Amino acid sequence: MLSKLVRNTFIATALTLPMLPIAGQRTLANDIRDFVVYNNNELRITRFYVSSQKSDTWGSNILNSALLSGESTTIKFHDNSNQCVYDVKAVYSNGTYDVGRHNLCSTYFLYFYGDGGDYFPRR
Repeated sequence: MLSKLVRNTFIATALTLPMLPIAGQRTLANDIRDFVVYNNNELRITRFYVSSQKSDTWGSNILNSALLSGESTTIKFHDNSNQCVYDVKAVYSNGTYDVGRHNLCSTYFLYFYGDGGDYFPRR
């Protein structure tokens, strides 16, 4: 009886161990440019844009829903680019916005503070 238990434990271990590296590879699949946006602003972030520093346009809003004060979300990259420097734009519920240029290969957290943005939309 004991030898059967030892044998079954050995077999289960032998079958499970090859799966461990696969689980570890999922962690490695994260892009170095992925980052977390924290809204420490008093207003909601209603739109968020990330654009190559080489681009003249912002592209599409990448938020699924508004980011309330105190909330955060993770922004993930899904391309094979090796570019690190990106421009970001956070637009608040009152229409003001903040912009910045960040090296996302060495930045994991972006914090937005205050009561609205430093910039106002053109009228």
